[in-house]
Amino acid sequence: MRALRSILGIKWKNRITNLKVLDKAKSTSIEVTIIRTQLRWVGHVIRMDACRMPKCLMYGELQAGKRNQDRPKLRYKDTVKANLQWYRIKPADLEGHAIDRPKRRDSTHKAVANFEEARSQKHTAAKERHHRAASAVINTTDFQCPQCSKLCVSSLGQQSHLRVHR
Repeated sequence: MRALRSILGIKWKNRITNLKVLDKAKSTSIEVTIIRTQLRWVGHVIRMDACRMPKCLMYGELQAGKRNQDRPKLRYKDTVKANLQWYRIKPADLEGHAIDRPKRRDSTHKAVANFEEARSQKHTAAKERHHRAASAVINTTDFQCPQCSKLCVSSLGQQSHLRVHR
Protein backbone atom coordinates (compact mmCIF):
# COMPACT_ATOMS: atom_id res chain seq x y z
CA MET A 1 0.00 0.00 0.00
CA ARG A 2 2.89 2.33 0.75
CA ALA A 3 4.32 1.78 -2.73
CA LEU A 4 0.92 2.33 -4.37
CA ARG A 5 0.42 5.55 -2.42
CA SER A 6 3.88 6.71 -3.48
CA ILE A 7 3.24 5.89 -7.15
CA LEU A 8 -0.13 7.66 -7.11
CA GLY A 9 1.26 10.64 -5.18
CA ILE A 10 -1.11 10.18 -2.23
CA LYS A 11 0.19 11.39 1.11
CA TRP A 12 -0.75 9.53 4.28
CA LYS A 13 -2.02 12.74 5.86
CA ASN A 14 -4.69 13.03 3.11
CA ARG A 15 -6.57 10.34 5.06
CA ILE A 16 -7.53 8.31 2.00
CA THR A 17 -8.49 4.74 2.82
CA ASN A 18 -6.68 1.73 1.41
CA LEU A 19 -9.84 0.72 -0.46
CA LYS A 20 -9.94 4.06 -2.28
CA VAL A 21 -6.24 3.77 -3.12
CA LEU A 22 -6.82 0.29 -4.58
CA ASP A 23 -9.79 1.59 -6.58
CA LYS A 24 -7.78 4.51 -7.91
CA ALA A 25 -4.94 2.16 -8.91
CA LYS A 26 -7.45 -0.29 -10.42
CA SER A 27 -5.71 -3.03 -8.45
CA THR A 28 -6.61 -5.81 -6.05
CA SER A 29 -5.41 -6.30 -2.52
CA ILE A 30 -2.44 -8.45 -1.62
CA GLU A 31 -4.77 -10.99 0.03
CA VAL A 32 -6.48 -11.63 -3.29
CA THR A 33 -3.13 -12.05 -5.02
CA ILE A 34 -2.00 -14.56 -2.42
CA ILE A 35 -5.23 -16.58 -2.61
CA ARG A 36 -5.17 -16.58 -6.41
CA THR A 37 -1.53 -17.70 -6.53
CA GLN A 38 -2.07 -20.35 -3.87
CA LEU A 39 -5.00 -21.91 -5.69
CA ARG A 40 -3.18 -21.75 -9.01
CA TRP A 41 -0.34 -23.74 -7.45
CA VAL A 42 -2.80 -26.28 -6.04
CA GLY A 43 -4.21 -26.72 -9.54
CA HIS A 44 -0.72 -27.47 -10.86
CA VAL A 45 -0.11 -29.98 -8.07
CA ILE A 46 -3.43 -31.75 -8.70
CA ARG A 47 -2.60 -32.17 -12.40
CA MET A 48 0.90 -33.59 -11.64
CA ASP A 49 1.78 -37.27 -11.85
CA ALA A 50 1.20 -39.22 -8.65
CA CYS A 51 4.94 -39.94 -8.25
CA ARG A 52 5.94 -36.24 -8.07
CA MET A 53 7.09 -34.99 -4.68
CA PRO A 54 4.72 -31.98 -4.35
CA LYS A 55 1.69 -34.20 -5.01
CA CYS A 56 2.92 -36.83 -2.53
CA LEU A 57 3.33 -34.14 0.11
CA MET A 58 -0.04 -32.57 -0.64
CA TYR A 59 -1.97 -35.81 -0.37
CA GLY A 60 0.23 -37.53 2.18
CA GLU A 61 -0.55 -38.08 5.83
CA LEU A 62 1.80 -38.94 8.68
CA GLN A 63 1.73 -42.60 9.62
CA ALA A 64 3.53 -42.17 12.93
CA GLY A 65 3.73 -39.41 15.49
CA LYS A 66 1.13 -37.09 16.85
CA ARG A 67 0.45 -33.42 16.93
CA ASN A 68 0.43 -31.21 20.01
CA GLN A 69 -2.62 -31.07 22.21
CA ASP A 70 -3.15 -27.34 21.64
CA ARG A 71 -4.64 -26.01 18.45
CA PRO A 72 -2.50 -27.49 15.70
CA LYS A 73 -0.59 -25.20 13.39
CA LEU A 74 -2.30 -24.68 10.07
CA ARG A 75 -0.98 -26.72 7.19
CA TYR A 76 -0.96 -25.58 3.59
CA LYS A 77 -3.97 -27.85 2.99
CA ASP A 78 -5.90 -26.13 5.77
CA THR A 79 -5.36 -22.65 4.33
CA VAL A 80 -6.33 -23.88 0.87
CA LYS A 81 -9.59 -25.28 2.27
CA ALA A 82 -10.32 -21.99 4.00
CA ASN A 83 -9.59 -20.00 0.83
CA LEU A 84 -11.86 -22.23 -1.25
CA GLN A 85 -14.80 -20.57 0.51
CA TRP A 86 -14.15 -17.37 -1.46
CA TYR A 87 -14.23 -19.41 -4.65
CA ARG A 88 -17.42 -21.14 -3.52
CA ILE A 89 -15.85 -24.50 -4.34
CA LYS A 90 -16.31 -27.53 -2.13
CA PRO A 91 -13.00 -29.19 -1.24
CA ALA A 92 -14.32 -32.48 -2.67
CA ASP A 93 -14.86 -30.79 -6.07
CA LEU A 94 -11.39 -29.24 -6.21
CA GLU A 95 -9.83 -31.92 -8.42
CA GLY A 96 -12.52 -31.66 -11.08
CA HIS A 97 -12.32 -27.91 -10.90
CA ALA A 98 -8.52 -27.89 -11.36
CA ILE A 99 -8.76 -29.93 -14.58
CA ASP A 100 -11.34 -27.62 -16.23
CA ARG A 101 -9.18 -24.52 -16.78
CA PRO A 102 -11.77 -22.17 -18.37
CA LYS A 103 -14.20 -22.87 -15.53
CA ARG A 104 -11.43 -22.26 -13.01
CA ARG A 105 -10.53 -18.96 -14.68
CA ASP A 106 -14.15 -17.76 -14.56
CA SER A 107 -14.57 -18.77 -10.94
CA THR A 108 -11.30 -17.01 -10.09
CA HIS A 109 -12.62 -13.72 -11.45
CA LYS A 110 -15.88 -14.18 -9.54
CA ALA A 111 -14.01 -15.06 -6.36
CA VAL A 112 -11.83 -11.95 -6.62
CA ALA A 113 -14.97 -9.84 -6.99
CA ASN A 114 -16.61 -11.63 -4.02
CA PHE A 115 -13.54 -11.17 -1.83
CA GLU A 116 -13.16 -7.48 -2.65
CA GLU A 117 -16.90 -6.86 -2.16
CA ALA A 118 -16.90 -8.61 1.22
CA ARG A 119 -13.82 -6.68 2.27
CA SER A 120 -15.41 -3.41 1.19
CA GLN A 121 -18.64 -4.19 3.07
CA LYS A 122 -16.69 -5.16 6.18
CA HIS A 123 -14.74 -1.88 6.03
CA THR A 124 -17.91 0.16 5.49
CA ALA A 125 -19.68 -1.57 8.39
CA ALA A 126 -16.71 -1.01 10.70
CA LYS A 127 -16.55 2.65 9.72
CA GLU A 128 -20.27 3.04 10.37
CA ARG A 129 -19.97 1.36 13.79
CA HIS A 130 -17.10 3.69 14.63
CA HIS A 131 -19.12 6.77 13.70
CA ARG A 132 -22.13 5.56 15.68
CA ALA A 133 -19.95 4.88 18.72
CA ALA A 134 -18.31 8.29 18.45
CA SER A 135 -21.65 10.08 18.21
CA ALA A 136 -22.98 8.07 21.17
CA VAL A 137 -20.03 9.19 23.28
CA ILE A 138 -20.61 12.82 22.31
CA ASN A 139 -24.30 12.63 23.19
CA THR A 140 -23.68 11.04 26.58
CA THR A 141 -21.12 13.66 27.69
CA ASP A 142 -23.32 16.71 27.14
CA PHE A 143 -23.23 19.20 29.99
CA GLN A 144 -25.71 21.97 30.60
CA CYS A 145 -24.50 24.97 32.52
CA PRO A 146 -26.62 25.54 35.65
CA GLN A 147 -26.27 29.35 35.37
CA CYS A 148 -26.86 30.14 31.71
CA SER A 149 -28.26 26.81 30.41
CA LYS A 150 -25.66 26.64 27.65
CA LEU A 151 -24.93 23.12 26.37
CA CYS A 152 -21.27 22.05 26.33
CA VAL A 153 -20.47 18.89 24.39
CA SER A 154 -17.00 18.04 25.67
CA SER A 155 -15.56 17.96 29.14
CA LEU A 156 -12.98 20.57 28.07
CA GLY A 157 -15.79 22.89 27.00
CA GLN A 158 -17.50 22.28 30.32
CA GLN A 159 -14.38 23.23 32.29
CA SER A 160 -13.66 26.36 30.27
CA HIS A 161 -17.31 27.42 30.40
CA LEU A 162 -17.42 27.09 34.21
CA ARG A 163 -14.26 29.21 34.46
CA VAL A 164 -16.07 31.99 32.58
CA HIS A 165 -18.80 32.09 35.23
CA ARG A 166 -16.39 32.21 38.20
